[in-house]
Amino acid sequence: MSTSMKVGIVGAGNISATYVATLQKIFGFEVKSIHDMSEEAAGKLAEKFGLQAVSLSKMLDDPEIGLVINLTTPVAHHPISKAALQAGKHVYSEKPLGVSMEEAEDLMALAKAGNLRLGCAPDTFLGGGHQLTRRLLDEGAIGKPVSAAAMLLLPGHEHWHPNPAFFYHRGGGPMLDVGPYYVTNLITLLGPVREVFGTAKITRLERTVKSEPRRGEIIKVEVPTHLTGVMEFESGATVTIATSFDVVKHRHNQIEIYGSEGSMVTPDPNNFTGKVEIFRAGDTDWQEVSVDHPYTQGVPGYAGLRGLGAAEMVDSLAAGRPHRVSAELAFHALEVMTAFERSSQSRKAVAIASTCARPEPISCQAREGSFA
Repeated sequence: MSTSMKVGIVGAGNISATYVATLQKIFGFEVKSIHDMSEEAAGKLAEKFGLQAVSLSKMLDDPEIGLVINLTTPVAHHPISKAALQAGKHVYSEKPLGVSMEEAEDLMALAKAGNLRLGCAPDTFLGGGHQLTRRLLDEGAIGKPVSAAAMLLLPGHEHWHPNPAFFYHRGGGPMLDVGPYYVTNLITLLGPVREVFGTAKITRLERTVKSEPRRGEIIKVEVPTHLTGVMEFESGATVTIATSFDVVKHRHNQIEIYGSEGSMVTPDPNNFTGKVEIFRAGDTDWQEVSVDHPYTQGVPGYAGLRGLGAAEMVDSLAAGRPHRVSAELAFHALEVMTAFERSSQSRKAVAIASTCARPEPISCQAREGSFA
């Protein structure tokens, strides 16, 4: 793939090193500069990977930077992405696209007006395990999908994250933080969502940080920490979903899909690959299907293949085709996710106004570095 486009990254948090490693070591991009409100954090990342630690204005004024990757906290996604689009840069953002539909609409309008690409994580559905799942569904391996169950059940980020407070403030919570992996994955498998019904609650108004370096700090909880509901898809499939930061332990699979002729257990949507198992009518046990698609391994020592979607977006731009990790997909997923709380407040089902196409699958014949 073409790697002539130079990249600037805004945000030097937990996941930024994986993005840089993926883009540089797997796809050969030149990540030129890094900006963070913490000069120390930016400096450490710059030293590790040979980048320039710069101000945001210097990055946006740099004519060599064609793509800005926004890895800031959710409430900063809109202002940072907006500034980059206004500077004429393509943008790839961590999820969510914005913390409200209005913010997301604004960014999409700016990208369209500037003829710029706008992409948004999660990109895990591009991984080999999920592309295998997509292929099996499209081939009718379990018949027509009837329903599914998606379970994201965690005790809360205060147990491990070094700076967990923002997960409990506006733009956070299990549905907007980890839920995008589940909802986006389901949309790519089953198509767009028609209607949502849900309940949402704040289980505890305060959380005590258990991790270093903020152990003992008290977090004021501002967003629901336990959301459950049902998504009805345009295809007719209905999905039960639960996302929670209030569950100490459970035994559920992350996503199971139930078809007219069998059932399937899919990989964890927070990862790029994993075990795919099928049980067909008449079988006596689950059958594992070997993953034969590309994009299963990241750079050793880093968290998977984060940044794969940004590479795919640049490749799509060069090829003149729509990118898979698109703003339209992220926008539809955001409307679905925010509908659970709105449904809980109204005690009524919420119709979903937006829609999107299922992204084109990646062929199992594609070689690493290609997305054809």
